[in-house]
Amino acid sequence: MSENPIITELTPEQEALIPVYRDKWLKIALSTERINEEKATEAVKAGYDMFNIKVPKIVFLDSPYLAFKKILSSNSDYLYSSILTNINTPLKTALCLLDKEYGGIRKRTEIKREMNQLTFEPEYIIYEQLEKSLKPNKNVAEEYFYSEFHYNSISSCSELDFYISILKLPYNQNTWNIRQNLAIYCGWIFESEDTCIVSNRPTSLSFDEQNNLHADGKPAIEYADGFKVYSHHGVWLPEKYGKIPSSEWRSHWLLSEENAELRRILTQAIGYDRICKELGAIELDSWKEYTLLKIENYREIIP
Repeated sequence: MSENPIITELTPEQEALIPVYRDKWLKIALSTERINEEKATEAVKAGYDMFNIKVPKIVFLDSPYLAFKKILSSNSDYLYSSILTNINTPLKTALCLLDKEYGGIRKRTEIKREMNQLTFEPEYIIYEQLEKSLKPNKNVAEEYFYSEFHYNSISSCSELDFYISILKLPYNQNTWNIRQNLAIYCGWIFESEDTCIVSNRPTSLSFDEQNNLHADGKPAIEYADGFKVYSHHGVWLPEKYGKIPSSEWRSHWLLSEENAELRRILTQAIGYDRICKELGAIELDSWKEYTLLKIENYREIIP
């Protein structure tokens, strides 16, 4: 058992430091600076050395798109247990002490939510774009394509940093140093049997006033190789919508769009009045925030 006292609540001073650690790691997670390949190489090598694994060839590419494309087209075996997996495992075990030896912190959910602010959204929206752009190779298990460890999980570092530095969570110093360096000096990491690919950071990121990933009529995320990701107030958009300003979106798109979330976004941006006018819709009934509309001869509207 740990000699640390059981913690069930944070002090006001500890709570005040949550945004400090969040902002520290947000700056890292949302950086658009080019990767220092020398420092990134040292960080990756330290990860392999920690587990006495032979360091493979380290390759740097401009985007996760190129990284995925290269690794999916290679003939090498894919690693489902990566260095990030190995390094994260003992750190996650340390976090479990908060629920066992520490007695748990009732506000841990709130802490995690605040620490994760902004960091997960770009990662998941990039994954949606990768899924649409590449589609998982039939020879690669789906869990590899969606593995949380590819994108370096910087948000978990902010939470760990807070617990280690402020709450004195027991940890292994060498493991934590390596994990931090991988997060600070590397982008997404992709590993195969003989290669470790490090993706560079995006060249631009755009957000709305509520800090949702957003850009109107242009990419919200863009990489040096031209890989683009579109997002409307935190919701991934296909390029056919994202490259056009929302003021120019067309009502008839709703008639062929099968994705419910995208239909919702289109509806909100275009507005019911314009939809009814352009599609000749007739309101039949309404209940709370829902409205039942009837569109006559809608197939004739789709060009």
